[in-house]
Amino acid sequence: MMSFADKKLNNQSIPMNIVRLIGKINEYKGKQDLYLEQSPQVLEKLKEVSIVQSTKASNSIEGIVITDKRLKEIMKDNTIPQDRSEGEITGYRDVLNTIHTSYDAIPITPNIILQFHRDLYKFVSTTGGRWKNQDNVIEEILPNGERYVRFKPLSASETPIAMDELCNYLDKEMREETIEPLILIGTFVLDFLSIHPFNDGNGRMARLLTLLLLYKYDYKVGRFISIEKIIEESKTSYYETLNKSSIGWHEGKNNVFFWLEYFLGILLAAYREFEDRVGLVENKKGNRSFRVRQAVTSVLGSFSKEDIRNACPDVSESTINRVFRELKKEGVIEVLGKGRNAKWKRLK
Repeated sequence: MMSFADKKLNNQSIPMNIVRLIGKINEYKGKQDLYLEQSPQVLEKLKEVSIVQSTKASNSIEGIVITDKRLKEIMKDNTIPQDRSEGEITGYRDVLNTIHTSYDAIPITPNIILQFHRDLYKFVSTTGGRWKNQDNVIEEILPNGERYVRFKPLSASETPIAMDELCNYLDKEMREETIEPLILIGTFVLDFLSIHPFNDGNGRMARLLTLLLLYKYDYKVGRFISIEKIIEESKTSYYETLNKSSIGWHEGKNNVFFWLEYFLGILLAAYREFEDRVGLVENKKGNRSFRVRQAVTSVLGSFSKEDIRNACPDVSESTINRVFRELKKEGVIEVLGKGRNAKWKRLK
């Protein structure tokens, strides 16, 4: 809301680093349809993996964690949530599925946002679908255990009007097309988080709305690559850039570009990963062993066979196991534990 005030975005010059990021993303977007016409089996597997990773990562950012076994059961919709964490994860799964299947028919209005929030909490005792009824703050816990207030969002009493204004700004700018779409999306998300309209669930709602807005502008990468997982892997930068871009927000003097650089970097990383997976499949269709080796050599830090299975969704379990044995024998990797979920690390 405050980032849109006085047509601030329309009148600001765009830094060159932001322009370059947008240009690179749009290059990938231009190749998107080509990839979507190829390798339907792989794309279907990527969809399955993405929705699991997104559900897990977006909740994990907020400290909501369950075992991989239970997560898989929940994602297959063949179990009843056993506790609050499982209930919140199940709710996220359902809203995510709604966006993936019906994004064309979903307007971004206060009522829709409230409905999403209601569905996010439909499996837990917390009442969803209502704006916050008490003021909240965004706190950070220091290494010594002390808490300090990083940002004070709008008060509960100001929130309903602020959300109306924010959605009206978005609708107006989408119709007038005077703001670059990716800048519009990132700024909407920043203002949503600065209002912090709910007692709980603001981060997850922001990430769901990000996906919906990307769909609205035909950026479909979030269907195949988990944007939430990339955010989770860089969550220190996620919080730091949100913090920097929220300074002066109440006065309309904040600098949105710290956050936008991060947001665009995340989206670019998702498109690169998408091309790596689908492009590699197309170029190396007949050499699945090669692709497993490529996946292993490109991963950072420790990894599991599950990570490689996700990176090579059309490669059989037996091929992955064989390549792992070969790489271990060659001294390229070593195992760090025992069992199916053991971690591995690269030595070369």
